[in-house]
Formats: sequence, structure tokens, C-alpha cells
Amino acid sequence: MRHLLLCLTLLLPLATDAALAQSRTRVWDIAFGTPVAKLPLLEFVDPACGTNGGPPSLPLESFAEFARCPVERDTGLREIWFIYDDEWEYIARAQRDPLEIARFSANSMYRQPIITSLLIDDGGLVQGFRVVSDPRAPIEVRMEAYILFPILRGLVSDGPWACTDLPRDERDRPIQGMTILKAACEMVGEQRFARAEGRHLLKPGQEAGATPRFLEQAEGEFESTARLEVFSRAAVSGASCCRAASRR
Repeated sequence: MRHLLLCLTLLLPLATDAALAQSRTRVWDIAFGTPVAKLPLLEFVDPACGTNGGPPSLPLESFAEFARCPVERDTGLREIWFIYDDEWEYIARAQRDPLEIARFSANSMYRQPIITSLLIDDGGLVQGFRVVSDPRAPIEVRMEAYILFPILRGLVSDGPWACTDLPRDERDRPIQGMTILKAACEMVGEQRFARAEGRHLLKPGQEAGATPRFLEQAEGEFESTARLEVFSRAAVSGASCCRAASRR
């Protein structure tokens, strides 16, 4: 009995932390109009100026320094890149436990690494967010990044999505015989406007082959991406990104 009580005493904090890890706040959980001071600062960490869904640029001490980041031409907002706190993921990696690594993987969706950012207005209020598949993922992982395209759209259901195929170069080709994906979607709700884009193809000059060995030799020679960005319609109604949507 003494050993059982000791085990329960040791495991209870781990179980509690595991439950908390599974209920982490995500970027899409933040209500538009939330001040940066009210963000979950223990969960959203290492902020930096964003690069339109790309890697971080200027590091920031906190989200309160949002004004140091440039205003985007298309949206009129400032993009603040960040990562989700990944302490428990590092613990799992130290223990070399694949199941726990997958369970606590903080900055990924469906095993795909992602880049997350918030879009802040001049008053320090959250008015949008971005989630983009990370192009720095290992080749064999990035090859499957396009699967996030419908998953990301499923995060926003304020209204129906309208999707169109993007113009193709006549030399665009499928990857390993699969259907080419080169599509963009828009969703217009009463309060929010969203855009999504997915790609899975070989552009002209790209030659990713059918074997993993060849893929290793041709790093970056294919496109497999997914992207979602959501804005407050009130905040961006006059911006170049969303004028058409604001009239709907």
C-alpha cells in the first residue's frame, strides 16, 4: 500500500500536467479584440515580428512590444510570430518516448510542424491569426503538409467556403502521379473573413522523384503547403486584402 500511495503521489502531478497539455489554448481560441496583455503569456512564448507566415525576424521581449513590428501593407495589421510552450515535448524527447513526443508535440498539427502568428492592430488588440505549414520540416514530413489544407479550413465555419483552382503553369506536374493541388479558398462570415491555400505539385524545373533517396538529393524541389489566415472584418474592411470580402 505504501508503494501504491507513493506511485500515486508521483504520478498525479504528471497526469495533471498531461491534461493541461491537452487543453492548451490555441491561436484560433483567441477572441478578436483581445488585448495583448490578456494573451496566455505562459503558453504563447518567444514572440518576434512575423514575416507573412514565414520564420521570425526581430525578437521581442513580449507581445507588448508589438509596435516594433512593421504594419503589413495588405492588412494594416502587425504580425507577431510565436511558438507554443514546448517544455513537455522536450521532456518526452529526452525520454525518447515516441508516443509521448507525439502527444506533447506543441508546434505541430497532425504531425506537421506549423508556424503560428497573431495579427495586432495599432491599439494592441488581436484582429487576426495565421497558421502555415513549416517549410523547414524534414522532406518526408513536408511532402505530406498539404493534408492540412482541409483541416485548417475546418477550424473556421462562420460561413460556407468558396474554393477555386489557382492558375497553373502548363509545365506544372503532379508529384508521384497524385492529383495536382493548387487551390485557394475564401470564407466570409458576419464577423470574420478567412483565406486558405493548399499546394501539392512540382513547379517548372522541379524534379522530385518517386523514391525517398532521390527526395533527399532534391531537397526543396517540390511544393507541399497549407495556409490559413483569419481576420476581423471590422479591422480589415478597408485593407487591400479584404475589400472585396467586406462588400459581400
